[in-house]
Amino acid sequence: MHRRDFLIRSAEAAGALSALRPARFAFAQASDKPTTEPLAPPPPFRISLAEWSLNQTLFSKKLDNLDFPRHAKEAYGIDTVEYVDQFFADKAGDAAYLAELRKRCEGEGVRSGLIMVDTAGNLGEEDEAKRRRAVDGHRTWLDAAKALGCHALRVNARGGGSPDELMKRMADSCEKLVEHCQKLDLNFIIENHGGPSSDADWLSALVRRVPSPWFGTLPDFGNFPDSADRYAHVAKLMPFAKAVSAKAMQFDGSGNVVETDYPRMMRIVLDAGYRGYVGIESGAATAEGEPDLIRKTKAILERIRAEQPVPKPLWNGRDLQGWVKLGGGDWTVEEGALVARHGKDWSTDPSRSGSWLRTEKEYGDFELSLEYTLKQGSNSGVFIRSLLERNPAFTGYEVQIHDSPGRPPSKGGPGSLYDFIAPAKNRVRRAGEWNEIRVIAKGPSIRVHVNGEMVIDTRGDRSPRGYIGLQNHDERSEARLRRVMLAEI
Repeated sequence: MHRRDFLIRSAEAAGALSALRPARFAFAQASDKPTTEPLAPPPPFRISLAEWSLNQTLFSKKLDNLDFPRHAKEAYGIDTVEYVDQFFADKAGDAAYLAELRKRCEGEGVRSGLIMVDTAGNLGEEDEAKRRRAVDGHRTWLDAAKALGCHALRVNARGGGSPDELMKRMADSCEKLVEHCQKLDLNFIIENHGGPSSDADWLSALVRRVPSPWFGTLPDFGNFPDSADRYAHVAKLMPFAKAVSAKAMQFDGSGNVVETDYPRMMRIVLDAGYRGYVGIESGAATAEGEPDLIRKTKAILERIRAEQPVPKPLWNGRDLQGWVKLGGGDWTVEEGALVARHGKDWSTDPSRSGSWLRTEKEYGDFELSLEYTLKQGSNSGVFIRSLLERNPAFTGYEVQIHDSPGRPPSKGGPGSLYDFIAPAKNRVRRAGEWNEIRVIAKGPSIRVHVNGEMVIDTRGDRSPRGYIGLQNHDERSEARLRRVMLAEI
């Protein structure tokens, strides 16, 4: 049974859904410890488990919400979970319960990804008093999501009236809640989950109506009318996606999902530049069938993931083989990291260059990832498609690295394409902590991810091919870099 079907049937039986007093996608963080272990490429996407995949087991009390994280890890080898509020609907404001759930997650090495909220009232409710209560209820769930360490809260677009009337009321509610999300640094996402929300044009228009880097979509592969082209709808929702729900209801004898061409759908997801979590949301007919369907969904996602281009080390972790030093500065290898010190001669003048390290080869279309940490107050950068004449930040692009956590996004701030475009958010961590950068350059399209979240999706007409480089900025700065990986695409 789909979540929406369960809710609709429950509402018909009770007369209406109860307006309960309602309750960070912690992507895999780079370890802060030095490492000399073999370089491991980051996966093209990670797999999480949506709690609804075990809804019949949970409703029958064979599994409790507090035990869900441990069960996900032990039974399925999945270390990130997505909660459904129906299974702890009265705990949104229970600090002790939330602390216990978080403690259990941390004890099992499991991350809390998001909470799917279905029971806090309709954000598009026609009755203004009920809509205010729904907003308050969702705000409580946002606080709960923050307490658990989630990255997002998933909500529904429900309420009466015409689609246009519903959109107006939804936009008003979402604007209020997105303000709270910004304070909490949480994403607020809407799933295609029945009614007008299962029309990608309608849902995309709603997201555009509330412009905010904290507001987006959760495309679900299955929540569309039977007559709809689900691939076209998901493609329209992916530019706003902050999570993805991999719906699977039936499998054939070869392990393929019957209702959805998964390789085709995941190609749409990855071509959109998405590199986050894909949440398994299977729907078995019985509680006894739920484990098998979860494992089959995980297996097809793992198979697709294994077929993606494999990143290879661009830096070997030992010396400067394959790289060319330009403009001075000191480069050393310490505890498995490439260390840049005593840089010189950098300026904002596009005609002048300074000290940097470049690859021997030029690259055109690629996916680049690396981890870095900075000494306090330091400045650095990653050059892509840069040429040798003039300043490489202007012949190609520079992904800015700078020790300024909390600074408002700018064209010169961390995560920006320097002097070209600001990131949607500043995701940089404090000096001394490791950060992950991922850049996808394909033709004129450039996407930048910082610590697991896409912060730039743009197009540019600078050099289509050039060197990849690492900046050694100035005498006071110190940057450490490791796990520099690249896949040509």
